[in-house]
Amino acid sequence: MSLELDYFYGNEAEQYSFYRIPKTLFTDRRFKGVSMEAKVLYGLMLDRMGLSVRNGWLDKDGKVYIYFTLEDAVEMLDSGKDKVIRLFKELDKPNGIGLIERRKQGQGKPTRIYVMNFTLPPEPEQLSPATPLAPPAQTSEFPKSGLRGEAE
Repeated sequence: MSLELDYFYGNEAEQYSFYRIPKTLFTDRRFKGVSMEAKVLYGLMLDRMGLSVRNGWLDKDGKVYIYFTLEDAVEMLDSGKDKVIRLFKELDKPNGIGLIERRKQGQGKPTRIYVMNFTLPPEPEQLSPATPLAPPAQTSEFPKSGLRGEAE
């Protein structure tokens, strides 16, 4: 079934709010093993950070935390409970990638989730003396070589 949707005109696209997922989660090889669903869940939790800051949800060290229940995630991702549990584990610090850290508070209080900063230091260059250097970057907008089959 295809929906009958209209086009965006002018500045209309700027009037909507969007969830943002950091580009580095798709481009940095260190995040390549993270599933798409876990990346989306991380984006949802990043969005929730704004609410936490407005509510003053900071721990004694000034670290921002969020409350994002399993039920919230099941509802927002339209997924089953078991799958969402696996996604939280995939993101969590002890055995997953480490994009979140969950801390139980006990006494019926909800778990605090610390959404970790996704920025990583650049990886050291993997060049050895025998590794050839990459070709120089193109300095012109127009390539210097011709199309296939043409003489230069």
